[in-house]
Amino acid sequence: MKKLPAALTALVVTAALAGCSAGSGSPSGDGSAPAASGPAGAPAEVNDVDTHFVAMMTPHHEQAVEMSEIVLAVDGVSEPTRDLAQRILDGQTEEIGTMLGWADAWGMDDLMQMHSVHVANGMLTSDQMGSLERLADASTGDAAAAAEAETTFLELMHSHHEGAIAMTQGEIEGGGHAELRDLAQVMVDVQTAEMAEIDTLLGR
Repeated sequence: MKKLPAALTALVVTAALAGCSAGSGSPSGDGSAPAASGPAGAPAEVNDVDTHFVAMMTPHHEQAVEMSEIVLAVDGVSEPTRDLAQRILDGQTEEIGTMLGWADAWGMDDLMQMHSVHVANGMLTSDQMGSLERLADASTGDAAAAAEAETTFLELMHSHHEGAIAMTQGEIEGGGHAELRDLAQVMVDVQTAEMAEIDTLLGR
């Protein structure tokens, strides 16, 4: 697994220690046919939809945090964009901690490792991340470069959110763990609002 952004380093340790006390939630009780059950150490209501969602969304969130850290380090970024990036960083860091706690409690080490290297569901490729990083590095003392880095961040984050929302819908519809389904709905609500905010910032 690649090195986590700075904001997550301590959080991973905390989540691992707290994993054994992570809430199990309650069964969905919707009468639908259940998906395959989750790992042996997970509560009975946890299914494969839940575990794959956690394993895929965690690195997706980690990348959003990294993107936010990059743009927050750029001098000259507008205050509205800086505020948005800080909220994304703070909110998704907290959600990562919750998901890592469940992953640890449910014995998901192998699945987390497998998905840690995947680039899917709107995640940036290494070339796209490299482009954002290069723009940020070139922005020192250059207002035009800083503006380009800001615009690039907003455009890439919009696409990143679109991918996350598409992935999250599967958990809302098919997940077995009630608390995780609730978290997934919060992700959709927050990121939908952030996409509208990005559209406004981009003048769309």
